[in-house]
Amino acid sequence: MKTRSRRQFLKSAASTAGVLAMRSIPAWPQTTPKGPIVPPLSVFGYSNVQLLDGPFRLQFEQNHELFLHLNEDGLLKPFRQRQGMPAPGPDLGGWYDNADDFNEENNFHGFIAGHTFGQYLSGLARAYAVTRSKPTQEKVRRLVRAFAATVEPTGKFYVDYRLPGYTFDKTCCGLIDAHEFAADPIALDVLKRSTDAVLRHLPEKALSRAEQEARRHKTIAYTWDETYTLPENLFLAYQRSGDKRYRDLAVRFIYHEYYDALAENHNALPGKHAYSHVNTLSSAMQAYLMLGNEKYLRAAANGLRMVQEQSYATGGWGPNEAFVEPGKGLLAASLGTTRSSFETPCGAYGQFKITRYLLRVTRDSRYGDSMEQVLYNTVAGAKPILADGTSFYYSDYNSEGAKKAYYKDKWPCCSGTFPQLTADYGISSYYPGKDGIYVNLFVPSRVTWMRNGTRCTLTQQTTYPTSNATQLQLDMARPENFTVYLRIPAWTDSKTRISVNGKRAVGDIVPGKFFALPRTWKNGDRVEFEIGMPLRLQAVDAQNASTVALVRGPLALFGVGNLPAKFTRAQLLAAAAASQSSEDWLVETDAGSVAFRPFAAIRDESYRLYQNVPVEITDPGRD
Repeated sequence: MKTRSRRQFLKSAASTAGVLAMRSIPAWPQTTPKGPIVPPLSVFGYSNVQLLDGPFRLQFEQNHELFLHLNEDGLLKPFRQRQGMPAPGPDLGGWYDNADDFNEENNFHGFIAGHTFGQYLSGLARAYAVTRSKPTQEKVRRLVRAFAATVEPTGKFYVDYRLPGYTFDKTCCGLIDAHEFAADPIALDVLKRSTDAVLRHLPEKALSRAEQEARRHKTIAYTWDETYTLPENLFLAYQRSGDKRYRDLAVRFIYHEYYDALAENHNALPGKHAYSHVNTLSSAMQAYLMLGNEKYLRAAANGLRMVQEQSYATGGWGPNEAFVEPGKGLLAASLGTTRSSFETPCGAYGQFKITRYLLRVTRDSRYGDSMEQVLYNTVAGAKPILADGTSFYYSDYNSEGAKKAYYKDKWPCCSGTFPQLTADYGISSYYPGKDGIYVNLFVPSRVTWMRNGTRCTLTQQTTYPTSNATQLQLDMARPENFTVYLRIPAWTDSKTRISVNGKRAVGDIVPGKFFALPRTWKNGDRVEFEIGMPLRLQAVDAQNASTVALVRGPLALFGVGNLPAKFTRAQLLAAAAASQSSEDWLVETDAGSVAFRPFAAIRDESYRLYQNVPVEITDPGRD
């Protein structure tokens, strides 16, 4: 949930956007719903995948450490206060407090009391599943029990509460994850009672913001609820508990108006709040998996394509948290009107979820490309959450002195998605299939699984994307026959090479496809994967071909330092690595060298993502 009035939201929605088509989604035929769907690819358990030393393990460990030591009374305080219970402990501040001075125009203190509690619980449960840290499991169980004491049948907590669906969705996620990943024996019972408590405070169906505004409301902030994201976690609650009530509730809150339009390839995004309308695509995927109606698959796939068609070169989307009307050059216009270009941890979390669902169902490697683009160009460069709740929220792509900055309010929504996302890095990297394993992300990591009773371990060593190579080694007690699938990015070139034990692999390497390596693997086998990473220029949108970002492989490169007003295309495409140990690339101009660097390497310096280049006139007499 976000920090701007509906009036401001609609005003900005009319002034920002772009078109960057990335894929052509097939039109699935209309079919009769056929019941639950089992995707061709599944997900490894959290403990099956371990991140090795590197920036992503560091992010995970920082978030785990922070939330493991967060004051428990402070976390429970808003719930206890609203129930009229003794409420010791500190006020956490920011959005999280139970306070009465909120004003949607200029003061977001106490915006959504306790809103991210469920996400912190979920992040801790997932972190326990990764690490098997006993103190983490014990904290999850203490929080579940303390929260349970605040739950009573009438839902007093939700009386005069601005966003009941939004907060319950996160509570539901936290409790099912506490049960599933931290083996909490009472979490599902607490979820049952929490569901009883919230139901009388929810509408009869998923309401769009326009529908909420059309009903009586106390202030505009009461129309910002997001009940259309509920089905994902309600379907998961049904799968994990077997309680049919959650399935029925998930069906009740399916966002028919939005999904029907997307399924028919009608762009329903303009004017919509960006993150929640990406997040609800994951609810569409759960509806497809549970109900078997391919309409929901079409809605999710078409919806993501439409998001990508108005994404920046970083993969980020939603300037001022709004989707905008395509075809009008509005994404380029946003570069001069906002510093709130992409709400980074939330947006990356939503992007990871929907691409993970679609990759598992379609085995289309380009969904992995999309996940990778957002990983390296947005959340990999997010500033860490501070102990007082100060959080990184927006990526800034403004053309004038863009900088990384912390958000003004403590404990915003992005403080909740960040720990969940970093716990999910491992399960997003590899996927088990019936005939083998799919390698999706090239991160230092180790995955272990059983194949025909044999324990198999694949270890990936890499400094990608600083380097263009990764090496995978297999360790197993006895030989086993299966296929290793490697994602070949759609942007790669003919310099891509794959070898097994030093011998070139046989087969065509096709960008935008998985490359299959079927063989009987034995202990110590190695795969060397060298990925061609060409430099290219990507226009901000089709209407502004002279406003481009310099991109190398999956990385958008940001100009830093004293930047000229314009570059030539030839100058940008002639960029060279500063040194083997540096992440910088140097562009030579008449005034000297200009450094370009990835978002993750930027600290406090100002930067510029998009550069102006002269428009080149094509000679009509030449091919």
